[in-house]
Amino acid sequence: MVDIIRYDPFREVISLRDAIDRLFEESFVAPGWRWDEASATIPINVRENEHGYQVQAQIPGVKPEQLEVNVTGNTLTLKAEVPREEVEEQRGQWHVREIRSGSFARTITFPKDIDSGKIEARYENGVLTVNVPFGEASKPKKIRVKAA
Repeated sequence: MVDIIRYDPFREVISLRDAIDRLFEESFVAPGWRWDEASATIPINVRENEHGYQVQAQIPGVKPEQLEVNVTGNTLTLKAEVPREEVEEQRGQWHVREIRSGSFARTITFPKDIDSGKIEARYENGVLTVNVPFGEASKPKKIRVKAA
């Protein structure tokens, strides 16, 4: 016995959803990271506590002397240059290349005043931690009430 299947011109065409899924899979290898010649950014955490802000940035593979931390007003800028390793043998084709090189910069503008003279930066195990204390104008002040 032979089954007859009705012709459906759309059976061979991928659905729009499948096409968009495939586009995103092919376009974004590592969505949290963009590290190319034009612009590079890294993942950061910014937390506020009673003393100020704490910024943590994941920057693996750099030395402390390759890091630059600048502050202007309420804006903190993190910069680094990761030297490109020259590969002696250029034969062959890369299958995976995720070790990044080049430069990056990340700028954070804080909503409250900060004290730029007391900022501390520490780099340990690939994580840069910058403690940014509040400025005097941003700190809460207790005002004594006088009796009349």
